[in-house]
Amino acid sequence: MKNIIDETDKDFIISIRWLDGYFESFRARQIRISESLMWFRLKNGNNRNIPLINVRWYSVYPESHEEN
Repeated sequence: MKNIIDETDKDFIISIRWLDGYFESFRARQIRISESLMWFRLKNGNNRNIPLINVRWYSVYPESHEEN
């Protein structure tokens, strides 16, 4: 029997530093990042939209190329 892993089985940790210096971290199940918007589904099932124009920097752990 194969071990089937759904992308929603693992958590991502998103850290955001806003332009005003405020720092937030989120635990998410799914992430989508475009040129101007970051969307993610939080672990509790809620959605969050972040306009990147208001963000100084962000990081996502684990990165998409990292091994499990």
